Amino acid sequence: MYSDVKIVKILVAMDGSENSKRAGDYAIKMGLELHAEVVALHVVPVGKPFPEENLEKGTKHDYAYLDKIGKQSNSAGVDLEIEIVRAETPVVNEIIEYANKKNIDLIVIGIRSVSEFRFMLGSTASGVVESARCPVLVVK
Repeated sequence: MYSDVKIVKILVAMDGSENSKRAGDYAIKMGLELHAEVVALHVVPVGKPFPEENLEKGTKHDYAYLDKIGKQSNSAGVDLEIEIVRAETPVVNEIIEYANKKNIDLIVIGIRSVSEFRFMLGSTASGVVESARCPVLVVK
């Protein structure tokens, strides 16, 4: 039935939260199983410092979890591209625009809030689910 569906590019939206790290784990596993390329995307919200602005503090950047997923994918033999983009619009829009521009077949995203049913996905995950042209896997 779904033999014509091919997942070639997986986008995992990461923000450093534990659930986004789990989403990264899922994306790597799926990339391995499906022989798909994985893109780890971190969107720097408006008003937050961009990584290059932190170089004088003596750290490579504040996103060590991206280095970790890079090492994880490398040891698993999965092609991984890491992208850090500065938001010029809301984070949801940046994720959707990136996915559309790069012809992403599947978006993997973690949830942040599970307190109430209508807010269960959190605003970013909910916005991505509502707006994405491709399937979205939500990880908690």
